[in-house]
Amino acid sequence: MIVRKLIAALAMSSLLSGCASAPRYACGLPDGVTCEPVSAVYARSIEGRMGHPDAFDSPPPVSRRDASPPIVATVQPGSPVLAAPRTLRIWVAPWEDADGDLHDETFLYLRLDAGAWTVLE
Repeated sequence: MIVRKLIAALAMSSLLSGCASAPRYACGLPDGVTCEPVSAVYARSIEGRMGHPDAFDSPPPVSRRDASPPIVATVQPGSPVLAAPRTLRIWVAPWEDADGDLHDETFLYLRLDAGAWTVLE
């Protein structure tokens, strides 16, 4: 019995040792690309340095803080706007049926219309 446990422990340790080795990817990961924490990838994306490591030699682009504020799209006159549908919430109070079963309170939500297009002028 002890021999079986020893063999099982050795088999498990040999199988788990493969997890500690360098990863091999079936998709053919390019040379020089390694696994790294998500925080490092995020930091590189903020700096604009995503892509192949050779691309890191170029200076990062100007950050948004140094650039002019972004242009915000607004609704132009004559643009269609879809109004939200009108809805109605109905509260149904707790009630007891003919068999003596208690039905707890509930809400029903009804859509009164599908909304409407409005053209702003």
